[in-house]
Amino acid sequence: MPIGNLDVPVIGKNVVIAVLVQTHILFAAFIIGAVIIAATSEYLGMVTKQNNYERFARNLARFVVLLFASGAALAITFVLALVTLFPVFFSVLQNVFFWVFLVEAFMFLGQIIIVYAWYNVWDKLAYRKSLHVVFGFVAGFFGLMAMTMIDAVASFMLTPAEVESQAELVARSFLNQTMVPLNMHRFVGNFSYAGFLIAGWGAWRYLRTTRESEREYYDWMGHFGLLWGFGFLIMQPVIGYGYLKGIRESAPEGFNTIMLGDKSWVFNLLAIWLAILSIASTAYFVHKLRFTVKPMETVRKLCVGALGFTALFTVLNIIPNDLNLVPQIGLVLLGGEGTEVPLGSMYPWKYIGLIGLMIVGFFVVALYLRATATGFYWGRASRWSQYALMACAVTVVLTMVTMGYTRETARRVDNDPGFLIYECVTLDQRIVGENCPAHPIGDAAGGGGGHE
Repeated sequence: MPIGNLDVPVIGKNVVIAVLVQTHILFAAFIIGAVIIAATSEYLGMVTKQNNYERFARNLARFVVLLFASGAALAITFVLALVTLFPVFFSVLQNVFFWVFLVEAFMFLGQIIIVYAWYNVWDKLAYRKSLHVVFGFVAGFFGLMAMTMIDAVASFMLTPAEVESQAELVARSFLNQTMVPLNMHRFVGNFSYAGFLIAGWGAWRYLRTTRESEREYYDWMGHFGLLWGFGFLIMQPVIGYGYLKGIRESAPEGFNTIMLGDKSWVFNLLAIWLAILSIASTAYFVHKLRFTVKPMETVRKLCVGALGFTALFTVLNIIPNDLNLVPQIGLVLLGGEGTEVPLGSMYPWKYIGLIGLMIVGFFVVALYLRATATGFYWGRASRWSQYALMACAVTVVLTMVTMGYTRETARRVDNDPGFLIYECVTLDQRIVGENCPAHPIGDAAGGGGGHE
């Protein structure tokens, strides 16, 4: 038994770590995405001379500054909990990724310094706007680099690369089989996540304010946030497929757990969240096209047709493969696994659904951007369209939580035995596995035995 094998009464240490990590990710992902969105908005304001972009960028930067302390506190608390509750596991990660953690710490420090400087010199650099915009993008760059370091560790835990020498340890562990697709997935996901939350906040404020000028601004904010949210969401099917392909090739048992095993229901849950996001976003676009400065009825009719196709493709994604829906709570219909659903198979129906959803999404966004170039009458949006934006904000949080749970549960392999690092470190912190990077290179323990 590992020294310092502590536990947390009632809820257990796994729940503690899960709550801390997931909460931190919800904060960190928003901060990373919001900084880039704010910097881009400031740049657009500088180029177009439209006040909404400048006002939005400054308000978002202020919120990021306020949010940073909470996110940092959660990160520190998580690391302390991990060191205390999983000392052997953490020491393994430290041995493999010492330089990666060091770089991540400096990237995080750089992001803090630049973000605070960026906000505090907003007025002082009012006549050197180009330089101030650079500050925002530099802060975003530091955040993305810190995320990249952590993604290397997270991907390694599911798909650790086999190494045969000390020289290979850092490079091959960093660039393991799923590091690039996971990093791309989170890079795009941060912008989508932050965009949907911004749209939801704009909708909430639109419904609560009575001043006409404020209604116009928050109506615009909802539109701008949704362009980021839905625009980046439609890239995820292809990136997600590449990530799943890497898991299937490098961690086949983990892939089977989340795609074919008892936890396969989480992907049906993800499909439901994706359906809500896609349908609500497309419906909002259709509604908004009623208020273009230049009437565009043909474009609106095309978007109405796209809304129908969106609904069709999302249904294909939601249909389960069999009626063994959620066995953990007894939700099994008829014969369960023995009753296959004709339209529920991955090939070809799920592929058709995902590819179709992406193509239709690009089509709708292209049409909407064309309408955006002509301008809208702001402040005239209906209440239901704002409810659609708020539904997207709630759903994208549920999507983030579900995706995080999906990735982490893949390593459990139905808890037989269940891994902290796939085929390297078990849930009870025993080091196992031949050629596992957790072993000292060349050590006798590398022969496949375990440390009891």
